[in-house]
Amino acid sequence: MDKNRRLYKITTMIYKFLFNAAGDNFIPDNILNLIKGEYSIASKNTPNDKNFEGTENVYSYGAITFWHPKKFSTEENIREYEKWFIEFIENNHKLFQDNGADNFDIYMEIYYEGEQCNFEIFDKNLLKRLSPFDISLPISIYLLKEIEYLKWEQEIKSDWDSGDILEPSLQD
Repeated sequence: MDKNRRLYKITTMIYKFLFNAAGDNFIPDNILNLIKGEYSIASKNTPNDKNFEGTENVYSYGAITFWHPKKFSTEENIREYEKWFIEFIENNHKLFQDNGADNFDIYMEIYYEGEQCNFEIFDKNLLKRLSPFDISLPISIYLLKEIEYLKWEQEIKSDWDSGDILEPSLQD
């Protein structure tokens, strides 16, 4: 190999998405048994729940936030991961809306290791399916050290390869 040739690192990424439905009059507990699909609940609250222990402050809105059953994805499974969110929203959006949810987000965290961070979120076909639902897509990007990335990547790949699905539950 030419000694002057520069080797470029390939950027690799880990994806963490959360779907959130919220509204001033939305009470997630009223519809938990009606939600379709496999999922895990990351958090939920009602408008009267205290937002901090030991205070009298309340949320003033109800909300529920969902994980994909596998929580995270690597580039290897990202299209399947994204498709799950689209299908989950298609199957449940009306239920959420009919019960007081009027604000919807897919929060995205992208963790990468490498030099430059380029990626596509939802291809044009998935975006077209998502567009009728008036959903915001906030994105945060985090740079990881190589050793952190490699350790986490192996854990995620092992989870996807296991075929295990998380039971619907409230995750802390």
